[in-house]
Amino acid sequence: MAKLAIVGTGLIGTSLALALKKANLRHVEIVGTDSDGSARQAAAKSKAFDKIENRLMSAVRDAEIVVLATPVMAMRELMEVIGPELPDGCLVTDVGSSKKLILGWAEEYLPKQVNFVGGHPMAGSEQEGVEGADPAMFVDANWVLTPSGDTDDGAFALIRSVVTSLGAEVVTLAPDR
Repeated sequence: MAKLAIVGTGLIGTSLALALKKANLRHVEIVGTDSDGSARQAAAKSKAFDKIENRLMSAVRDAEIVVLATPVMAMRELMEVIGPELPDGCLVTDVGSSKKLILGWAEEYLPKQVNFVGGHPMAGSEQEGVEGADPAMFVDANWVLTPSGDTDDGAFALIRSVVTSLGAEVVTLAPDR
């Protein structure tokens, strides 16, 4: 069974988990984690995730895909911490808005055998946290993917297929755009 880890169980992370469950992806275990214990508890109650991990490293270890659904300024440290633990061929993506900045961190902190494809769903809600999570949040929304010159074609195709399975429209842009 493939493991997809979502780091950050707030509005976007939990909406993503709910949408993935609704997409009925076969043989995918959706694992969530959050640095905030109350967010983890709310995510567990939401049933959006197959499993909630208390520890970051337990969530990302052996994952085929890792989604960083945290505030942008937390992503640098996350990449630095998880990078050495990610398996070869792992695909890391994010939902942050500052693509050039995030790509720079990915190049600096993620090992060469880990694939990174920047992403940014153009979706959200005035509500916050798990309470505002909605599995239909990404339907008909634009989801920007920002491959770099080093992005593996297979990794890009995989994340593109995951995003389109949610009902989102993929828009491909250079990170500085």
